[in-house]
Amino acid sequence: MTRKALAPRRAGAIDWAGIHRRLEEMRNAIDNIGAGNPLDSMELERILRERAVALAKPVMPSKADTLAGDRIDILVFQLAGEKYAFDAAYVAQACPVPPVAAVPGAPDYVVGIVAIEGEVLSVIDLRSLLDLSLSSLTDPTAIIVLKNDAMEFCVLAEEIAGMEQVSEGTLQRALPTMGSKQTNYLKGVTADRVAVLDAEQLLSDARLVVDMR
Repeated sequence: MTRKALAPRRAGAIDWAGIHRRLEEMRNAIDNIGAGNPLDSMELERILRERAVALAKPVMPSKADTLAGDRIDILVFQLAGEKYAFDAAYVAQACPVPPVAAVPGAPDYVVGIVAIEGEVLSVIDLRSLLDLSLSSLTDPTAIIVLKNDAMEFCVLAEEIAGMEQVSEGTLQRALPTMGSKQTNYLKGVTADRVAVLDAEQLLSDARLVVDMR
């Protein structure tokens, strides 16, 4: 299956604005030579030396730069009245729900199987797996295909909200209202209360492997 290019984008930590500001200060000082503020050769040499040191000095990232340096793209979707998300690096694609064939004897969180681009994939209902509240359930309109090197399956989504970018360093570990089943698969919660699920852990869960034989 062709996988969409949804790898996370990483923000740099180099303070280019600070570098340019220091260069401008040095340039202004040098431009003052002969403009009503003459400098002798020793003073000029000092300015040039400081300019060279400023250019050679490594720029240490600020705390904000450090937090912004681990930003990831996430695919946000609606489930049981709440917003959830996956790291887009594990999302192969998202599409409307295709016809689903039931699998007799499968756990209640395995809805069935679907055919996606010539491959047969299992469909997981996270609402059952995570024991979400039944009071806000609506019919799923889409599936999200999760994939890593060893596993690939689909999860149901009531609605796809779109792509966002967040910093992993600012994710909260959990919310008080979350049950243990939700936190088991939780990567963190954003400031906007989007629960980012751990796609790698889901893909590594042996319980979600459906025997197609």
